[in-house]
Amino acid sequence: MEAMRIILGMTGASGTVYGLRLLELLLQKEHEVHLVMSPAWHQSAAQEGNGPPPTKSQLTIYDPNNFNVPIASGSALFDGMVIAPCSGSSLGCIASGVNQHLIHRAAEVQLKERRRLILLVRESPLSLVHIQNMERVTSVGGIIQIAAPHFYTAPQTIQEVIDTVVERTLQLLSQ
Repeated sequence: MEAMRIILGMTGASGTVYGLRLLELLLQKEHEVHLVMSPAWHQSAAQEGNGPPPTKSQLTIYDPNNFNVPIASGSALFDGMVIAPCSGSSLGCIASGVNQHLIHRAAEVQLKERRRLILLVRESPLSLVHIQNMERVTSVGGIIQIAAPHFYTAPQTIQEVIDTVVERTLQLLSQ
């Protein structure tokens, strides 16, 4: 996979490990990553026993309240954006065009510029509102990926189960 410029948003849904693992693999593959973590992400990460992401030269981290950054503008070119995990609340904001923080604004920019946007949704069970919001995002070009691991490869560890989801996300990002 050729090096890409990727925006990664991480929201407060359970499953913070998905975003952290995705970040780890993107950085290993020398991609340029622009990261935003919602305030609720920090709470979820602490509860799930995950620390802050590593600092690397190809990683830029943004304050979720600062809209005066490149990822908030369509004039800055990015190859795609992933929100992992994506909460039902963020899904709703994106589907409605409401920007409560920089993750929502960056997603809105991806959609309006017709660039790849993948939402790794971590909600269960799904309400009709969630399903309708997924339909809205899909109808304008977004990709909804449910954080549902597959088991046909017979994963043996939790890390292998997590990687089934993260590797599928990477495949979607590179298409």
